[in-house]
Amino acid sequence: MISNFLFIGHRGTRRDFDENTILAFKKAIEYGANYIEFDIRKTKDRKLVVLHDSNLNRTTNGSGFLKDFTYKEIKTFKTVINQNNIPLLTEIFDNFKGKVNFMIELKEEDLVEEVVEIINSNNLLTDTVISGKCLDDLLKIKNEIPHIRICFNITKGLGLSLKEFLKMGSGIKKKIKFDMISLKSNLITEKFIETCHINGIMALSWDFLGYENPINKINFLVSKGIDGILFDDYKNINKIRLRSS
Repeated sequence: MISNFLFIGHRGTRRDFDENTILAFKKAIEYGANYIEFDIRKTKDRKLVVLHDSNLNRTTNGSGFLKDFTYKEIKTFKTVINQNNIPLLTEIFDNFKGKVNFMIELKEEDLVEEVVEIINSNNLLTDTVISGKCLDDLLKIKNEIPHIRICFNITKGLGLSLKEFLKMGSGIKKKIKFDMISLKSNLITEKFIETCHINGIMALSWDFLGYENPINKINFLVSKGIDGILFDDYKNINKIRLRSS
């Protein structure tokens, strides 16, 4: 395995603990993650919080859309497994700066300037990857800050489809300038990985919850040259590290 392989805790972990919480991120780091991935949305009063869904129903004891609540109201809700709070983006940086790298998934429009401002104020440009499915938003960031890394989630991407990407051949990075591209695990092909590599783009894969034996699938992708995995189960991070060392 290449030395710069990305062991990414997907929402920290999606097993045993509440995703996108301080506890989930601690567990991923404990088991060997060198990146933690998390999702950013904004509250009614424009506080940036870590939550995957647009609503509170699945992961907390609350209900309704996040955008309809102030942060003060959000603080009254608890996650369903460990009764944790929904954290602020600033809390993630306060807890884990210097301990791990960050992959921030933009889940809404109109987040770019505020997220970049917080990253800058924490001096974390070199430790952070900005991810998202809106190519225009990512390219806006890249044009403003050329040395920040961006990851395009092409699975449901807006602005470039997987089919279009595979047809482009070489020279993609010169035209589009993303550093990484992520794709759902069941869609990964050798051609996808090869197209990424001939363009100097890191190929990442996510979503391993549906496999009877996700380790087999992850090992297969590693053997084909995948550059990083978004791990749903924190326990598998160290298993892959040990098998690949």
